[in-house]
Amino acid sequence: MATIKFLPDRLNAEPVVFRGFNTPELGLAALIGILSGFILSLPFALLFGWLAIPTGTLLFPLVLIAFGGKWLASKKRGKPENYLWQQFELKKRRMGLGDFRLIIDSRGWSLRRSKNLRSTR
Repeated sequence: MATIKFLPDRLNAEPVVFRGFNTPELGLAALIGILSGFILSLPFALLFGWLAIPTGTLLFPLVLIAFGGKWLASKKRGKPENYLWQQFELKKRRMGLGDFRLIIDSRGWSLRRSKNLRSTR
């Protein structure tokens, strides 16, 4: 049976779609942009009227994706493919929201021996 002697590391990796984002990261950045744009446009709605809310909600994701892609690419450089998602799960777990099977405690081993194991003559 023939085997592949060389299998590229990134064969099954999701391709970069836009400005360093792959598809799930682009969707997450757009969702964060929509939510933060809505929150940031609420004070402007008091000054300029209700049209500030949809304007901020639609424009802020574009700004976040345009300027956040370069920053995200620098954070991902030299890391494994799923590094950002692992960090996201770790932050969720530390806030008490994530999967509780993820172990976040780090402890050293200790050996407690009640008697000396060396043979005494």
